[in-house]
Amino acid sequence: MNRIDSLVIAAYLVAVTGLGLAVRLRLGGKPADFHLAGRTLRWFPVGFSVAATLFSAINFMAFSGEVAQYGLYVIMALPAFPLIAIPVMRHVIPFFHAHRSASAYAFLEQRFNSAVRRLASALFVLWRLAWVAIVLYATARFLAGITGLPVVALILLAGVIAILYTALGGFHAVVWTDILQFFVLCGGLLLAIVIALDRIGGVRALFSLAADQGALQPFVPFDSALFSPDPRVRITLWSALIGTLTAFLTRYGADQMVVQRYMAARSVRDAQKGFALNIVLALLALVGLVFVGLLARVAGIADGTALPDGASGVARLIRFVQALPSGVRGLLVAGLFASTMSSVDSGLHSCVTALTTDVPALRKTRPWLMTLLIGVPAVIAACFAGQLGTIFEIANKAVNGLGAPLLAIVVAGWFPGRMTARGVLRGGIVGTVASVAIVIFVPNMALHYYAVVNTLLVLALCRLFSGRHGGRPSS
Repeated sequence: MNRIDSLVIAAYLVAVTGLGLAVRLRLGGKPADFHLAGRTLRWFPVGFSVAATLFSAINFMAFSGEVAQYGLYVIMALPAFPLIAIPVMRHVIPFFHAHRSASAYAFLEQRFNSAVRRLASALFVLWRLAWVAIVLYATARFLAGITGLPVVALILLAGVIAILYTALGGFHAVVWTDILQFFVLCGGLLLAIVIALDRIGGVRALFSLAADQGALQPFVPFDSALFSPDPRVRITLWSALIGTLTAFLTRYGADQMVVQRYMAARSVRDAQKGFALNIVLALLALVGLVFVGLLARVAGIADGTALPDGASGVARLIRFVQALPSGVRGLLVAGLFASTMSSVDSGLHSCVTALTTDVPALRKTRPWLMTLLIGVPAVIAACFAGQLGTIFEIANKAVNGLGAPLLAIVVAGWFPGRMTARGVLRGGIVGTVASVAIVIFVPNMALHYYAVVNTLLVLALCRLFSGRHGGRPSS
């Protein structure tokens, strides 16, 4: 990193902090607006905010790194985006937007009781705070390899700034900084792709070099294991589609962080249009990450400085970013900071919303104070996080797999049938413990299947604990 890169990064950090402060001054820090921005958001900020919230630096490292190391297997998950959009737009968004609470889990109290509501909220908070710590740690490790700065310093820089403008500006600050961050990241990615393609001779040369390196598998050469029903195969068409659909249902249907954006929209139509925009943006961003992964795989071949075949995808990405021109490199690093801070601010804000609306004892706690109380421990935890496998494994095994108990409880609330409050409460607690055990002690299952197995397991336990004859859900 040189002076130009440092100036670009510093300019971004000043801009995003200034935006959060400006929102605070403009709105006066109204408590009523902290959670849902007064339910005034139009489709444009809703769509960009959802996309930015879920598109973190982990996506850059996991998706591009997976392509750089293993090839195109991971793109089997892309059809899940338009498929999940159908039930979300038709059923999930109207369902949640009709509720006047800022909590995604308030309806569980109506279907079952307050204990089930608090369990879902607690699972969400634990899940999202773990995600915040993982995002901060993984991003800092990656950027440390590019910038040479200490990991802890990078964690503190991103975490403290995100906590600051989230505490000061509330939901308005989170949404509008999300939009700024998304544009910074996408701008850096686009410039990096254009420059790298120009260096190697264009798109045709890229695919020719990638084919020679075996980076176009499972298509060139064709891998018949792609259609294998064996649950131990790392990625197949079936595991990618079924697992990704389950993970996306958790993300778009049970995650307070996303549901909060539906409820903040001015109307159901605005929320639906915003979600459709999010799907388009996500697909375009992931296509860009495919190009980054392929470019990282073939980088250095022409001049004989390519990394050895056994190099990890993350190592190839670091090499790819380091080879970019000054200024562009700084913009891409700023974009990765941006996406990390977007995940942190949205995660913290949604946790504060869940705690201050679902836990009666915390309802009078000032939101800015709660942001500090949960944000500081999350940042500290990130400083001491250890290696948890590859970034792709963390995202699909630990995070998606551990989000499954929350999805199961929400689905039980949508379709209570013969489930009871006691059954869902006990099944949710036991199922969460079992899900953690599966993630830790079952290492040979396809990565995408952890979310599926854990969701079905928790649902089965909820039904089992509801008794043989079940009964009407408790109110």
